[in-house]
Amino acid sequence: MKTLMLCLLLAATLAFGAEAVLACTCAPSKGPAEELELTAAVFSGKVVEIRKHGQGADMFARVEAVLRVERVWKGVEGPTVSVFTSSHSAACGYGFKEGRTYLVYAHKNAEGRLSAGICGRTRRLKDAGEDLKTLGPGREMAVGGSK
Repeated sequence: MKTLMLCLLLAATLAFGAEAVLACTCAPSKGPAEELELTAAVFSGKVVEIRKHGQGADMFARVEAVLRVERVWKGVEGPTVSVFTSSHSAACGYGFKEGRTYLVYAHKNAEGRLSAGICGRTRRLKDAGEDLKTLGPGREMAVGGSK
């Protein structure tokens, strides 16, 4: 009897609680050298601010991560840069966290802004050993943004 009740409860939950689910699907990742060629910018930096744009319930609402640039391999000239992403990983958004340092591979989105997601090679700097070995030292971003 308990099993029957449990099955009925499960069936009701699935029938009445189901919603359309969107999921991010990623192609296999390319190596660091290939991604360097394909992306608009590659740099390391520390997230100094997270800004949310759009409605909180909208999974496609944009998140802006403002990073203080530390090293540059391509495409960044100033001391800070904004990278945009979706607010949810189900929409391929990358979960930047304030205070953490990342190696960022960014593309330009439709508005011409830098964007990153979970399908790229963006990752915490502490987990980017293979990438850093391949990319080399890059150039240090001096205080004030000068090269």
